[in-house]
Amino acid sequence: MNLHEVHEVFESMLENDSHWMEAAEESARFYTGGFGTGQWEESDLQTLRSEGRPPLQLNIILPKVNLVTGVERQGRSSWKARPVESDDENEAMLTTALLYHLDRNRQLQSLFSRVFKDGVITGRGWVDVCVEPGQFYDGELSIKRESWANVHIDPECRSPHTKDWNYLARTKYLTLNQLRSMYPDAVGDVENVEGFMEVPSESGKEIGSYYRNAEPINPAYHLDPAHRKVRVLEMWNREYEKEHFIINKATARISPTGFKTKRSASEKIRELKELESAANLPVPTDFGVISRVVPKTYVTLSAGMRILQEKKNNPYMHNEFPLVPYFYHFEDMGDTIETFGIVENMKDPQREKDKRRSQMLDIINRSPRGGGVFSGNKVSQEEMNEASTTGRWIGIPGFKGRITDFMQQWSNSHLSIVGSIAAMEQKAEFDAKEISGATDPMMGVATSTKESGIAAQTRIRQGMMTLQEQMENLDVTKTTVLMQALKNMQQFYTPDKIKRIIGAETEKAESPQEAMVIEETINRFLTNFEKFEFDIVLDKGENSPTMKAAKAQQVGELVRNGFSSLFPLYVELSDMDAGREILEKFEEERSSQMQAQQMQSMMTGEKKS
Repeated sequence: MNLHEVHEVFESMLENDSHWMEAAEESARFYTGGFGTGQWEESDLQTLRSEGRPPLQLNIILPKVNLVTGVERQGRSSWKARPVESDDENEAMLTTALLYHLDRNRQLQSLFSRVFKDGVITGRGWVDVCVEPGQFYDGELSIKRESWANVHIDPECRSPHTKDWNYLARTKYLTLNQLRSMYPDAVGDVENVEGFMEVPSESGKEIGSYYRNAEPINPAYHLDPAHRKVRVLEMWNREYEKEHFIINKATARISPTGFKTKRSASEKIRELKELESAANLPVPTDFGVISRVVPKTYVTLSAGMRILQEKKNNPYMHNEFPLVPYFYHFEDMGDTIETFGIVENMKDPQREKDKRRSQMLDIINRSPRGGGVFSGNKVSQEEMNEASTTGRWIGIPGFKGRITDFMQQWSNSHLSIVGSIAAMEQKAEFDAKEISGATDPMMGVATSTKESGIAAQTRIRQGMMTLQEQMENLDVTKTTVLMQALKNMQQFYTPDKIKRIIGAETEKAESPQEAMVIEETINRFLTNFEKFEFDIVLDKGENSPTMKAAKAQQVGELVRNGFSSLFPLYVELSDMDAGREILEKFEEERSSQMQAQQMQSMMTGEKKS
């Protein structure tokens, strides 16, 4: 992509995302209740302050969001690899060990929970799966959260899966020194980036007019003059190209990498046949060449008006965008899509509550506080209002009634309004629960004091059904991230590094055969790039405390009904502090019982004899 194309697509992304970005920023503000105007509109806030009325914020959104994210944390899952065929069992075990390493060393559970929270608040969360320079030449796998504010999606996308997108963009600010260090040989002199930070405003030219003849781009998109930083635009795009692949006609397996020309593929076939001939294979492989149109991904980097890195092939062999999305809600509306979290639909109930409580407090502040009236000289309305709120006594010309009558009338008019507002308060609380999905069953509110443990777990699971779609979306994100991470390991890691990760040094193997199996398994893992397309799948395992407690109760019921052999499983699921000691005691007693039964059988046999 040239600079014109990059900025044209980026402008389209910004325009497409403008509505969502505004709503997302507002949602983040509503969740925290802080920074800027908080949960109030600027105009309403100024009006209240000018009138001396209290702008209250009673945040009902934050606990609802924290409840939903807490449900996700309680339902965290572990992942393991399962072979499609028995021949892949060793590689599946190796993959499971690598997954455990990823989870343990990179705290993936916490990372996924944070990304899920981004989705709950704004509708979108992002995970960056890449390989960064590390201690070793092969680099180090990196899995980290990317801010929802930095990523823009394909304006034409209609699917939540990036493999169906043509574009994806990420922005980040770098200092000029960072630019010079990271891109010393970039197209266009990076030093000239300094120039567009000082474009004179009186020239009448915006930034956009310097690189193309079109509507100018707001300089705020690319510049941070106060901190001497430039926004770098990382534009990913997918193109469809014709490539030629080698096919094994006997097995119908196609080579994972293609060739630009048929001639290149034919030359590769000739090399393969020469290798087979040297190996004296009894039956030579019948190779062929087929042509296919395949998607290819590229990345272009720019800073303002300068290209930092021209269109470059995706450095990752999986050929996918390295940014993996999580969408809390992804709705195809026909002409466009809508992405949102639970905060979006809770804004109106929150505004209602804040305004209602502020009104109630204002009425209370203005209600009588023990003052009174008496027949006196002329008095202004302002003085009467002040008397009602401060407790002072004032004189009203010609007043001849009872003081209590006047004050009671004033008090009743205010109390009736307060009562009506209080009734609306209860309805609003109900609305907030229903809108957010954080209902009583999900919160663990019991319907009866005699409710059994199994009934409680059933009720909680039923309450969580409102989040079923969102949890499934998160599972898709997790699987995609782990698949990309494993494929990056295949591409960048060495056999020695895999050995260090799994702690399986061949010299520590119990036998030469075992050492050979380890070596062969690692080599097959690193060389078979189709492994996770056909042979290995990832399964989710439930390891949440809630589910383990439910299983423990079910197994405990079976133990009490005579299935004593399940007692060790019951202890394991119960997570008892003295679980090991209990199991040892159980085994001792069971052994003693078995010995006693054997002695009894022997004695019975001797009597019969």
